[in-house]
Amino acid sequence: MSRGVYVAGRGAVSGFGRGLAALVDGVFAGESALRPRRRTAGFAAPTRVAAEIPAEVVDSGILEPELVGWAGAVAGREALDEAGVAAREVGLVLASTKADLSGITGPGRGFGSPLRLAQDVAQRLEVVGVHAAISCACASGLIALALAARRIAAGEIERALVVGVDVLNEFVLRGFGAMRALDPEPCRPFDRSRSGVSLGDGAGAIVLSTHAHESIGVRLAGHAGANDACHVTGPDYEGRGVGLAAERAMAHAGIAAADVDVLHLHGTGTTANDTTEAIGVSNAFGGRTPPAFGTKAQTGHTLGAAGTIEALLAIAALERRVVPQNVGLDDVAVDPRLDLTTAPRPLSRARYALKVASGFGGVQAAAVFEA
Repeated sequence: MSRGVYVAGRGAVSGFGRGLAALVDGVFAGESALRPRRRTAGFAAPTRVAAEIPAEVVDSGILEPELVGWAGAVAGREALDEAGVAAREVGLVLASTKADLSGITGPGRGFGSPLRLAQDVAQRLEVVGVHAAISCACASGLIALALAARRIAAGEIERALVVGVDVLNEFVLRGFGAMRALDPEPCRPFDRSRSGVSLGDGAGAIVLSTHAHESIGVRLAGHAGANDACHVTGPDYEGRGVGLAAERAMAHAGIAAADVDVLHLHGTGTTANDTTEAIGVSNAFGGRTPPAFGTKAQTGHTLGAAGTIEALLAIAALERRVVPQNVGLDDVAVDPRLDLTTAPRPLSRARYALKVASGFGGVQAAAVFEA
């Protein structure tokens, strides 16, 4: 018999600053961390904005090549502190799309190895070791949570610290620019005028535990994945992969679509992603979806950190019993079955949240959280 998997601790570093409270308060207040680029201003990219970690919250002496490891460790430490568990009681599962590229984009020791970044974060936190390092494009964070949850449920480990982290660098900005995927201004997911994604720095951390008494009152009830195997960077135009991941996650949680109270979307702001995600998710619900929101217009797309950061925001919606507005959304231009909130909406019931994520290569993931 598999064991329960509970959320015991949370931590974050984002464009809103240092700490979970800064992230959650900023998002639910309808604010945006997308601002004129400062740290990355020297990198050529066809956008003037990004959600960078504010320089004033970074510890003195942290240099650019160390920023990604520092951010992962800061978020991880906050999660461990909330969980009230010692570093020796957890192992690390790290998610990142590009890890540390300092040795490629400039001076540094990083060459894009998620495992080396995981070892760096583990050393900074003095955790017992690395369980896994995941790099599955922008679904990495949810996949890392699923991997850790499986190991806990199977009785292989008692607890895991899951950290998703990526920070912007020249390679990432130039790459998205070359694909013509960047919005020159703050992105507007699901809006008729959307023209691309905005990027951001970020780290999100979650301690998962098999011990119910360590829980914050939230359980990771289900998780699943899929791959539409359609295109290197583009989605399946019928949204079959993301829809299948959502259906599988709900089935794994043992719930029906009607049981889901709030939906956190991937919502990048590109025409193709938003269109196909709306179709796929709506099909998974067989019609009108529960209230749905995305937050990349506020945090930027944090790549490998997106799954963990946005899982934290899905959990916050259950805790606050409210769905925040979709910032930048004025004229909805996707499948009308997707119930997108244009203003904060109170929840009469707040038990289940579904979070979905997508990535290049057709990878899809979904998770169900129960409060």
